[in-house]
Amino acid sequence: MRVQDVMQKGIISVSPELALKDFEELLTGEDISGAPVTGSDGKLVGVASKTDIVRALAEDASQRDILAPELSVEDIMTTDVITVAPDAELRAVARMMIDGNLHRVIVTDGDDVLGIVTTFDLLSAVY
Repeated sequence: MRVQDVMQKGIISVSPELALKDFEELLTGEDISGAPVTGSDGKLVGVASKTDIVRALAEDASQRDILAPELSVEDIMTTDVITVAPDAELRAVARMMIDGNLHRVIVTDGDDVLGIVTTFDLLSAVY
C-alpha cells in the first residue's frame, strides 16, 4: 500500500503571517490538530500544530501572552518538516512516524503540498 492510497487531499494550509489566535481558532473550528504552512507562492515552508502552541506557551509563559495579536504562526511553526512522496510505501512511512514520534507527515511533490497522512489515517488503513 502506498501513501497516495490513504492520504488526505484538499487539506487546509495556513500562511506564516496568520495570527496565532486565528490559527488556534481555525484548528478548533475545523477539529484538526495541525496544518502545513505555505508561503504566498503556495510552497511548503513549515508545519504548525496545537503541540507547537503548547510548547511555545510552556517556553515563554512568563514573558508574553502566546495568543497576543502580534504573534503569528511563523513564531511557533516547525521549519524542519518531514515530507514523503505520494508513491512512498505506507509501511516505511508508518515506521518513520513511530521512530520520530510524528503525528502527521506532509505529502509533497517538491515543495508543492499534495496532502497529509496522520496517525489516524494509518489506523484506518490497518482497520
